[in-house]
Amino acid sequence: MGFARFRAADRFVGGSTTSPIQPEPSPHFVTRDPLGVGGDTIQRESRGDMRGVRAWTMVAMVAALASLALGIGPLRADNPPVARRTPSSTAPAPDDPTWDPVSEAGQHAVGVYLPGVFVARNGLRGVVELARHTRSNAVVIDLKDGAGRVTYDTAIPILQESKRNYLGDAPALIRGLKAEGIYTIARITCFADPQLPLRHPELAIQHHRRHTPWVSWGTGGTWLDPYNRANHAMIVELTREAEAMGFDEIQLDYVRFPVDDGTQYAAYPSEDGTPRPELLIELLSAIDRALRIPVGVDVFGLAAYREGDPSGLGQDLAAWVDHVEIYSPMLYINAMREWEPERPERSRWLVESGVARLRERIGPRPVLRPYLQAFEKGAGHEGFNPTFITRQIVGARVGGADGFLMWHPGARYSMFRRAMQGPARSLSPFPLEERAELRRQRPARRSNVAQVPRERDSAVR
Repeated sequence: MGFARFRAADRFVGGSTTSPIQPEPSPHFVTRDPLGVGGDTIQRESRGDMRGVRAWTMVAMVAALASLALGIGPLRADNPPVARRTPSSTAPAPDDPTWDPVSEAGQHAVGVYLPGVFVARNGLRGVVELARHTRSNAVVIDLKDGAGRVTYDTAIPILQESKRNYLGDAPALIRGLKAEGIYTIARITCFADPQLPLRHPELAIQHHRRHTPWVSWGTGGTWLDPYNRANHAMIVELTREAEAMGFDEIQLDYVRFPVDDGTQYAAYPSEDGTPRPELLIELLSAIDRALRIPVGVDVFGLAAYREGDPSGLGQDLAAWVDHVEIYSPMLYINAMREWEPERPERSRWLVESGVARLRERIGPRPVLRPYLQAFEKGAGHEGFNPTFITRQIVGARVGGADGFLMWHPGARYSMFRRAMQGPARSLSPFPLEERAELRRQRPARRSNVAQVPRERDSAVR
C-alpha cells in the first residue's frame, strides 16, 4: 500500500503546522524513572490536603440536584446546548440501559490493529500467533475499512457491492479467538467512504457547484453525509451485525466531519440545522440503545488537547461520555513531528501529555486506550526501535490510560514484538487496581488546554 497512501494518519492530522503545540503535563510532580525504562516519568500528584472537600462535596451535590430538577445542564459558549452529564467519578446506576460495562479483559486490553486482508491471508492461527508473539490480549479487526470495503458476509442490501468476505466464517473466527483468551474489537469506519458515495450520490457530501460527490483534499476520497439519517441507520445496522457475530466491543472510526481545506466546496444535502456535536451524539445514542456491548470511538489525537469542538469535527469528547465506554485517541508521533522535535524522549512526553489531558477532560469513568505508532515514518531523532515503542507505552501508562493499541496499516509488528519481548515486557497489562482507584476517588477536573493548530485531514495518518 505504501506510506504515501495508507490511511493511518488521515484520522489524526496531517501536513505541517505553523504554531507547534507546547503540551505540558497537568500539574503533577516528577520522579526519576519509577518504571525502570530510562528518563523522567510523571506520577499522579498526591491529593494533598483534603480540608474542605466534604463541605465542597455537599455544596456540589445540592447544586447538581437543583440543576437536574430544573433541567439545566452545563453550557459553553463555543458549543450548542446538548443533553449531557458532566464526567463523574461514579458509575451509572445498574439499571441504566445505555451503560454497557467493559469487561476486565477489555479494561486492560493491549492489542494490535488487523486489516481484513491480514486475516484472509493468515487465518485464525496466524492471528493467534501474532497476539502471542507481541504479548497482546486483544485484536482490532476491520469490518468496514477505510477503503470502503465490508470484510464479512453482511446482509445489509446497500453494502452488497462493497463486500469482500475476507473474514470467511466470521462467527467461527471470533469464537476461536475468544477460546484463546483474545478480546475482540470490531472496527467500523463510518462517514469516510471512497466507494459507497460514488454508487449512491444521494447519500454523499456533494460538491456545491458540480452536484457530484465531494472529494476530500486530504484523504483523497468521498464522504457520506453525516446529516443523512439513512447513513446513521446503516452504521447502526453494521454495529448490530458485529454484536451478533460475537465481538466483545465496537470501535467506531471517522465519527466526524471532514476538516481539510476542500470543505469550502462541500455541501450537505440533508443538513437540517442540527449542530454538529449534537448530530454525532444523536448517532452515538442510537448505537448505544441498539447494543449490549461496549462502544468505543477513535478520535483525533489533537482532540485530547482542547475543549469543545473548535475545528468543526463534531467531536466534543466530554459530551460523549453517556454513550461511549472507550476512547482511543490516535497519538501518533508522526502526526506531531514539528512539536518539540529535539526534545529528549519526546515520544513518551507527547503520549503522556495527550493521555493525561484527555483523562482530565472525560473523567475516570470511560476506558482510555490510545492508539500508538508501530510504523517507522516520523519517528524523528529517537529512531524507530524497541525503545521508541517502549517510551510510548510508558507515556500511556503514566498518563492515565487503561491499556493501548498499536497501529500499523499493514499489520507489520516486528518492532512492537521486539519491544514487548524486551524493554516493554513488564509494562503491560496496566494494573487495573490503579485505574479502579482512580475511578473511585479522583474527581473530574478541567485544565487549561494549550493552543493547538487547526486539524486538517491528510492522506498520511
